[in-house]
Amino acid sequence: MMDVDEWTAMNAIVTAAMREYVMPVVTPISRVITNEEGEHLGTGSYCVFGNTAYLLTNEHVAAELAHGSLGHQFFGSDEVFRLQNPFVAWPHPEDVAASVINRAVWEAVKHQAQAVPEVRFATRHAPVASELLFLAGHAGQRSKFLFGTLYAPGTAYLSQEEALPADSRCDAIHHFAVPYRPDLAQTARGEKAELPPPPGLSGSLVWDTKAVACLMEGREWSPDLAEVTGIVWGWPSSEGCLIATRVEHIRRFFEALPAHSSAAT
Repeated sequence: MMDVDEWTAMNAIVTAAMREYVMPVVTPISRVITNEEGEHLGTGSYCVFGNTAYLLTNEHVAAELAHGSLGHQFFGSDEVFRLQNPFVAWPHPEDVAASVINRAVWEAVKHQAQAVPEVRFATRHAPVASELLFLAGHAGQRSKFLFGTLYAPGTAYLSQEEALPADSRCDAIHHFAVPYRPDLAQTARGEKAELPPPPGLSGSLVWDTKAVACLMEGREWSPDLAEVTGIVWGWPSSEGCLIATRVEHIRRFFEALPAHSSAAT
């Protein structure tokens, strides 16, 4: 049985390790206004299914491509790339979309970006009770264009699942909820945190860290054990939570896509 100090220390370790592990797969997604300016829209993640690399995000973020070019960035590089391929998308209740990332684009600049392999997506959303869930994304409040470059510091967040709110847009077959209350948030050290409002976090992957599962089993924990368990798509403003699509629907989505072979791995 852990006391409060031990639990706080464990949360700090998991948050730091997961942030380092996850940020290289995450990208801000922006609307391209001119070659020198843009507007932050949401968050995406690079992943590989089959032999194809994709940018994965929400359908409602991807839909902005109809109004003009969208940009993405590779971790460790300031350059913003325009998406070259259209999105394939499923609307709500899944609210997922993916665009193929060509190998030539992936190799165009030096960067430290990585792509989540298919095996790191859980087969279904089934974390153990009270498991620590992690997400990392790019909140709009912290994102802006400076000198032609999108400056978008990442937001890392650790929490636990809570009951879905009574909202007609949510159902337990497709979704789960994660509390998100900036006024109550704490840093990994237990101090009051400056957590940004959620706009911009749409498209952030939610990870089942497996930290509590390892604790229950007496096993050593590592971020290498974590699995993707969902993708954030919204936040009922009166409920103080984020709503995510369960990972089994992300898998169904990718299984329905035609095979590609021209992308980076």
